[in-house]
Amino acid sequence: MTYCLNLDCPRDKRQNPPGTKYCLNCGSKLLLKDLYAATEPLRDGGFGRTFRAVNHGKFEELCVIKQLSPPQEFQRKPAHFKKYVRLFEQEARRLYELKHPQIPQLISYFEEDGRLYLVQEFIDGNNLKDELEKYGGYSEVKIRELLLDLLPLLNFVHDRNVIHRDIKPENVIRRNRDRKLVLIDFGVSKQVVAEAPTKTGTKLGTPGYAALEQRHGRAVPASDLYSLGVTCIRLLTSVMPYLDIYGDIHDDLYDPLEGRWLWREALPKGTKISQDLGQILDKLIQEYVKDRYKSAVEVLEFVKPAVVVISPAPNSQQVTVLSPSIPTQPVTQTPLVSMNLESEKGIDYSQLERLLAAKNWRGADEETSVKMLEVMEQVSRGYLSEEDIRRFPAKDLQTIDQLWVKNSHRRFGFSVQKGLWVKSGGKASVYDATVWEKFGDRVGWRVNDQWVYYLSLIHI
Repeated sequence: MTYCLNLDCPRDKRQNPPGTKYCLNCGSKLLLKDLYAATEPLRDGGFGRTFRAVNHGKFEELCVIKQLSPPQEFQRKPAHFKKYVRLFEQEARRLYELKHPQIPQLISYFEEDGRLYLVQEFIDGNNLKDELEKYGGYSEVKIRELLLDLLPLLNFVHDRNVIHRDIKPENVIRRNRDRKLVLIDFGVSKQVVAEAPTKTGTKLGTPGYAALEQRHGRAVPASDLYSLGVTCIRLLTSVMPYLDIYGDIHDDLYDPLEGRWLWREALPKGTKISQDLGQILDKLIQEYVKDRYKSAVEVLEFVKPAVVVISPAPNSQQVTVLSPSIPTQPVTQTPLVSMNLESEKGIDYSQLERLLAAKNWRGADEETSVKMLEVMEQVSRGYLSEEDIRRFPAKDLQTIDQLWVKNSHRRFGFSVQKGLWVKSGGKASVYDATVWEKFGDRVGWRVNDQWVYYLSLIHI
């Protein structure tokens, strides 16, 4: 079907058969720039409407059309509307220059029949709100993964003097083809409204996510960090703001009388959050800018992967380690054999072999991390996602594991970790917070019920 974009056309009569050039109901032209045809509405917003579409100039490639709706105060005054159009072009050009694999590419922007349009890359995937409804609340591991994925992206955006202004679960899509998080709906219209002249002012952002300064008409990079923090606590608790029958917004996660978020009290039973992640989230969602992190880079300095800890027990043979280097007693009596350093991706493991042979556990641990990132081509990102781990080549995993098992005499290795995980009551590919803590306690990654950072590691 081809969808009519004329706002005056009755909503129930906007669908037209494929190949139709003019709306059968109102007569409006259906192809924008004779190229782009809307096929179905995706969502309406205060600043415009979004449609799934096809690009007839590029082999019927899927795309997204955004039809922007300037506020009435801009439309009533020609001088204001003219400036609005000029600012729209400036902001669209800025968005076009934001070339990043986790931002939908802007294909075109233009004015047609007195309306403003953006055409962007279509992202095939589900947004995080849909994921939440399907799979339930997030764990600490997933929240850390989200932060590690989106914070470098926000740093890229902010470095180019762009503020998103509307970060929320609905605006983050997990792309199907590579499972990466993609940030959508960069508010070109919102940015224009923020800069265009108006007497009444326009509230920007989504209630329940927008920071105090943003609600008063001023957004800064820390405003996006606030919205990211709120997104995290909503994904942890599954508590979303809602409208009552009178159209008023309610939020059970925030106490306006005390001026504080109640996210810890709202955590589902069995969900546990480490002290350090809790402190990070608390600082992200502080009411005043001066009390928050000032940049995405600053947050990244405190966010670390969840696996980090180890303190040697007194009078034991355990050592403090990370990744494959987990201390344990031998779990198998199979004889050690020589091995080939095989790799499906052509990775050279000879340096890892030399470090392990020299019993340089810290150096070998760091080399292992580098090589695993090289295998999945994620060196620039600096960590592996759950999807990366699921797709990790079996041959490379076996090579790394056998190197560790052989040179440590079965004290370290991923296969050793698996044995301990199973003995702690765990199952493959199933996250269980209770088992995870037992596992951490068993290998020494937790001390006094707290996870210890990798920097505290002692390799002996």
